[in-house]
Amino acid sequence: MSATTDALPAARPRRRRWRRAVLNGLCGLLLAAGAIFPVAYMLLTSLKPDAILMEQPPRFLFLPTLANYTKLLLEDDFARYYWNSIVVAGSSTLIAVALGSMMAFVFVRGELRHGKKLLFLILLPKSFPPITTIIPLFIAVRFLGMMDQVVTLIIFEAAVRLPLVVWVMRGFLRSVPPELIEAATLDGCSLPGAFFRIVLPLAAPGMGAVGIICFIDTWNAFLVPLVLTNFRAITAPVALMSYAETEEQLVWGIIAAGGFLTILPILLFALLLHRFLLSGLTAGAIK
Repeated sequence: MSATTDALPAARPRRRRWRRAVLNGLCGLLLAAGAIFPVAYMLLTSLKPDAILMEQPPRFLFLPTLANYTKLLLEDDFARYYWNSIVVAGSSTLIAVALGSMMAFVFVRGELRHGKKLLFLILLPKSFPPITTIIPLFIAVRFLGMMDQVVTLIIFEAAVRLPLVVWVMRGFLRSVPPELIEAATLDGCSLPGAFFRIVLPLAAPGMGAVGIICFIDTWNAFLVPLVLTNFRAITAPVALMSYAETEEQLVWGIIAAGGFLTILPILLFALLLHRFLLSGLTAGAIK
């Protein structure tokens, strides 16, 4: 009798842990379903034939078609605009990460007389909303004759992401032991050589993490490409808006197909590189 009564208190914590685990699992499933449902519904809408596109209630079982993707990529110019987004996001990310990492190393290991003030001046433009600088930016770009050019977007997006890279990489580079750099300099290596040979491999997780953030942020940029482009350098988000501005009936299938293609790189980053992103963001916090 006593053994049975002793087992009851021991079983209660196990039941509580089991109930808590089940509750956490259900909450996680609800959150995941809420996050996945809009993307899944957009994909289903892009695969629907035009005849059942506007049915109410919506039909979830149907014979899928790729007609919307075929028209979007082969008949229209969306493929060229999509390539513009890839070039702008990829090139500006590489430039921002490369320059920002070197600038952050100078702020951490260089003997700058007014280093904190210069760092504040670099971070100051991030406090301005983009809408407040778009008019002088438009005037300057038009004066230089650089309107509607992909290189203009690359330079601007790299400059906008540069303060973020400097700030994040400064935290990573401060966690690199200074003894390694001193040992490299004592062996005859210059400070730039120590950066490329010693510091850069150790800071690779941080560079990858901030690079992913910059790529996603640049890929989603809308206001500046809308103002600085007319036809040749239009990016995918701006091109997608043109399908919603027609005076005729909205082509929801094509809009859904373009929307899914636009968020596809973000989905790939979230699914394939989320562990690398989390490890990179947490590595700089541990010294």
